[in-house]
Amino acid sequence: MPLKPSLIALAFLLGTSACAIGPSNQAAPSGLAAETAGPPLSPAALATAVRQPDGIRTTYATPVDALKAGDTAGYLTLLAAQSEEARGDDRFLNAYLAIDRAAAGDMAGARARLGLTGDAADDFEQPGFYLWIDSWLIALEGDLEGAINRHREVAGGMPGITADLSLAAMLEAAGRNDEALAVYDALTPITIEAPEHEFDPQGIVFAHVSTVIVRHALLLQRMGRIEEAKLVYQKLADAEPEQAASYAAAIDSLETGKNLENKPLTVRTGFALALSDVSYSMQQQRYIQTAMMGGNIDGFDDKRAAFDLVILLIDPENENVRSGVIEALYSEALYAGAAHVAQTAPEASPSLQISAAQALLMNGDEPGARDAIETALDISGDADRLSTLYGALQLRALLDDKTAAYDLVPELLSLAENAAEQAAAHGAASSVYLHFGDMMKAADHARDARALDDTHERRMVLADALGQAGLISEALVILRSERLARPNDPYTLNSLGYFLITRTDRYEEGYKVLARALLLADSDPYIADSFGWALYKLGELERARGLVESARDRLAPKSHWEIEHHLGDIYWNLDRKDDARAAWQKALDNYPPSSERDQITAKLKDGLTTPKPEKRPLPEISLEDLEVERQDI
Repeated sequence: MPLKPSLIALAFLLGTSACAIGPSNQAAPSGLAAETAGPPLSPAALATAVRQPDGIRTTYATPVDALKAGDTAGYLTLLAAQSEEARGDDRFLNAYLAIDRAAAGDMAGARARLGLTGDAADDFEQPGFYLWIDSWLIALEGDLEGAINRHREVAGGMPGITADLSLAAMLEAAGRNDEALAVYDALTPITIEAPEHEFDPQGIVFAHVSTVIVRHALLLQRMGRIEEAKLVYQKLADAEPEQAASYAAAIDSLETGKNLENKPLTVRTGFALALSDVSYSMQQQRYIQTAMMGGNIDGFDDKRAAFDLVILLIDPENENVRSGVIEALYSEALYAGAAHVAQTAPEASPSLQISAAQALLMNGDEPGARDAIETALDISGDADRLSTLYGALQLRALLDDKTAAYDLVPELLSLAENAAEQAAAHGAASSVYLHFGDMMKAADHARDARALDDTHERRMVLADALGQAGLISEALVILRSERLARPNDPYTLNSLGYFLITRTDRYEEGYKVLARALLLADSDPYIADSFGWALYKLGELERARGLVESARDRLAPKSHWEIEHHLGDIYWNLDRKDDARAAWQKALDNYPPSSERDQITAKLKDGLTTPKPEKRPLPEISLEDLEVERQDI
């Protein structure tokens, strides 16, 4: 499988994202009436409720079920119905209820949920997280001096750099910008090292450093100190010289304000930002701890979902956090929940409408998806027209609205101004032309994108487009060069290996390259699928079936058309005709490109008309086989 797919990303150019922590899967008491159980919820929470056609709120068997629906009101109702003892097993559950009270302006109720009433308010034996929340409650009450003093007293036990980032946010909200700048200065390392590829552990550190530098630059920009902001942001650009065009566009935004929504922090937005940092840090801790124990974090991350949804009670207009929630639900095929979160924002925005459209599309509601796309285009203005067009173009293609998709391309290209925007526009055009089978046009736009923004990602996309256009030698030069530059990047190896087994007859080389990729990323479903397809090409049908089925299982509950297409072919040649047709139908249901759709449709009708792959001896793999030399290019 050549390219790993991803959710359409329409974040701000300098935006940051959030993650999260903490709920329970304990079942609700039987007979719970969601409208009346427990204390009242904040208006922000009630606005999230999923309601039936008659207006009655939906009820859930467990809190996690409510999270999967994007229903914060349902989740908090179930938490409140639990006993104090049950909630005491997880310190975050009372914190969520407290944050909802704070969202309603009830600080006394929030402190009561945290057990911080009377003498307990100064009891430093209380969980540090509760005392840290209390510092923000003080800020919400308007005593910013007291809040800052309290924060400095209690924040020592917070994870990672979250205490410092939280203090900086509180200082900004108090208008003490020079002190906030000093915090950012202290957090910025002298040397910044970018990750080599997606699987590089350095990426965790780089993400934290990037957060610090971005916030530092944004604060300077708000203060009118533009040249200093550009110098600070240049530190990130220097760490990733290949991304020069993108960084140049971001630095230009710092100077001109284009594509940059940079409002001063309020106490509420600062609190939400600080909660997001805690969420992200604890998620990374969980990942690291699980990896060190040899495990993987799979399935719905209820801890992340709970924290992010509660953050939106404090700052419902925070589109970065809301987009993170939507993507988390989408990634687990919880499409109805993703659409609900997108559509219950206080104000519709083009990017949220595009997110809703994609979730509705994958949930089988094509009319709803088309309506959301039209709404996005209708409400977009000069500031967000370009990003809206990116999303609309891709979704029009998935909906097979060829004329409507092609009509958007000229406007997209005309609105792109700097090199990064122009490259992205050509990349989007290439993707759409590929989808509809216009391979030479796709290759031309991919070449233009690379010429404007010569990055690894652009080169890999160009190689794929060239391959689909039949320009095999030109594509292989790019892929082999990228392998030489990034010998330990599993996705680079995957792209080369998959190309070799699908576009050439060099199955032995492709098999060896994919074996290396699988060794470096043995839990990745797309790489497992590619290696399974290599086994199929070499006639190892049973082994291929096992590996591609494992790829399907790892990707579940989501599915991908190409994995299902592969399984259909494998099942057919194993004389499992019904399973083959079911897999091909599932491939069709997952919006394959037009040219592939025609092939799959023909297979559904007539079955496979090509002979079964001839079984060949599997290539022997040695360390020498996995090395690459310049003369191989």
